Amino acid sequence: MNSVVLQATGLCWRVGKAAIVDGIDISIGRGELVGVIGPNGAGKTTLLRLLAGLLPPSAGKVTLDGVDITAMESRHRARRLSFMSQDTAPAFPFTVREILLMGRYPHLNRFEQETADDHERARRMLSYVGLSGVEDRGFSELSGGERQLVLFAKALVQDTETLVLDEPSSSLDIRHQDRIFSMAQELARENRAVVTSVHNLGVAAQYCSRLVLLEKGRVAAEGRAEQVLRSDILDRVYGVRTLVSPSMATGSLTVAVIPQRANAAGTRVHLIGGAGSAVNLTRELYRLGCILSGGIAHEHDSDEKLWRSLGIEHMAIGAFSRITDEEVLACSRFVQEADITILCSFPVGQGNLGNLKLAALARNLVVLKSGPQDAQRGFLLQEGKAIFNELCAGARILLYEEILSELEQVRGNPRNEE
Repeated sequence: MNSVVLQATGLCWRVGKAAIVDGIDISIGRGELVGVIGPNGAGKTTLLRLLAGLLPPSAGKVTLDGVDITAMESRHRARRLSFMSQDTAPAFPFTVREILLMGRYPHLNRFEQETADDHERARRMLSYVGLSGVEDRGFSELSGGERQLVLFAKALVQDTETLVLDEPSSSLDIRHQDRIFSMAQELARENRAVVTSVHNLGVAAQYCSRLVLLEKGRVAAEGRAEQVLRSDILDRVYGVRTLVSPSMATGSLTVAVIPQRANAAGTRVHLIGGAGSAVNLTRELYRLGCILSGGIAHEHDSDEKLWRSLGIEHMAIGAFSRITDEEVLACSRFVQEADITILCSFPVGQGNLGNLKLAALARNLVVLKSGPQDAQRGFLLQEGKAIFNELCAGARILLYEEILSELEQVRGNPRNEE
């Protein structure tokens, strides 16, 4: 970590006997974008307000460049640290330009007016966040997301080396969410120190260089995303079952909540997948209470990781290995016992050709028709395409929604034994 700019030691804040922040030690260095995460009520906003010097700690202290932040004159502190609040409701009917120019207040002498350079900086920062041309509009006339972008621009107009951002993207769509966190990353690359609270754990993993997970006012875990975003930690802190896996698009970690399982409906479903093609169906059918089995899957494939996490019986083989006829035979009991076997949409090559042979042994085969949300089917071997065409001739071909609809209709009905 680069030189420490903002540091808290033994930080506490209490309301009566309740400790909202309880003995936190945290450091933010230059060049860092630190994400503070945790469930509602964990103390994220209170911690950020303490770090920004807006609340006096009940115990402990916060230093900014080695100086106790509560001992700083407010104007002097505001030249070095800017705070963006998630509360966007103004007390007075200010225009956007007036809101932005408030960021220049710490740099002006008493009774000094904003200069042309100050106005130009405000205009450039508004353009930077993608809101050119709204300078004369009333701040309260903007949408919640637009107000957040204006407040972020105000923090940039303030031109400080340290930024504390409280939920900067809570009202933003995904495009503007990406924009604001990309800009926060740029600020860190400029060797500024940035600390922000984040609700979306996937966003936190993608953009933040380090995470601090709070639980009831204390630090439950701290470190890089892969050190903090672990199911054994998140399940305890958030009180849900989670699945942590790398995003196929970005490579950063994503966190999904495993749906609460309904009472078992008795319908046995075997899923033949690969390349993550069975993940969504697995979650939905698990929620419906179907009795699931899976395979043949390669170890560390997204499907196999999910089946293992949920305790679903499945067959796994070594990563990148070829499915053998013996493994197909060993897995055949799953498809023979299943009421329905679903062949998901995935690319077929030499390594997983055996999964088509396994599907041919099913007593009731459904072929998932590829939709825009599915991995697209492809065949590297003519043999694979020929087997698939034979399977389709004797199977039902259904869309994802049609499969769910059918299984929802039979939910709760006893299994029909042959």
